[in-house]
Amino acid sequence: MNFYECNLHALPDGSDSASRLALAAKRLGYSGIIITNHTTTGRPFGFDASKLVREIEVAFGIEIVTNNQRTLHAKAASLRDGYDFIAVHGGDEKINRAACEDPNVDLLAHPHEGRSGIGVAAAKAARDNQVAIALDLGPVTRLRGGSRVRWMEVVRRDLNLIEKFDLNLMISTGARSHLDLRSPRDLVALAALLGVERERAVEALALPESIIDLNRRRWASVGVEIL
Repeated sequence: MNFYECNLHALPDGSDSASRLALAAKRLGYSGIIITNHTTTGRPFGFDASKLVREIEVAFGIEIVTNNQRTLHAKAASLRDGYDFIAVHGGDEKINRAACEDPNVDLLAHPHEGRSGIGVAAAKAARDNQVAIALDLGPVTRLRGGSRVRWMEVVRRDLNLIEKFDLNLMISTGARSHLDLRSPRDLVALAALLGVERERAVEALALPESIIDLNRRRWASVGVEIL
């Protein structure tokens, strides 16, 4: 099974080039990574060099950053054909829900950044529009004390919704440096702390590959694929 890191940030978002992230992820056992720099930062540094890294696929997506639902939908529609993967930077309750309501969105990233979570309405929308929810495990290692406890409570509540509505789940670190990366085995173990079963975590790490493959297919009309 091929494992992907689905929400990495290269220069100028992060502190490493795309090629540096690819090399580090390859050593950790990943088959692919997705660079999802913010819409406000432009093309990642090391874009061309990353394509030269062998035995790992480097896909380039985009992470939409906005506090306006209408702008989110407009950007998702305009960017859909230009990227293999579209994520939305969540955290705000309204943005979380708007992202889940948009079929052009592949992933709601950082949904618990503002401690609001997704909620029932957003969960239903994510199910209907096949929007995956990110389990961003970066806060597990960054937060301490009461902040981490409160974050874990919100995440566990939303994981119950994810299971109840059978939503797509992806696991990531949201890394901005190669030092933030963790191996697939480590992420499975960290997810277990939140109650995610091993089989479910493995599926979450493998899901990005199938989403990318699907997005790269082109259709002339409903049911007619351009080969």
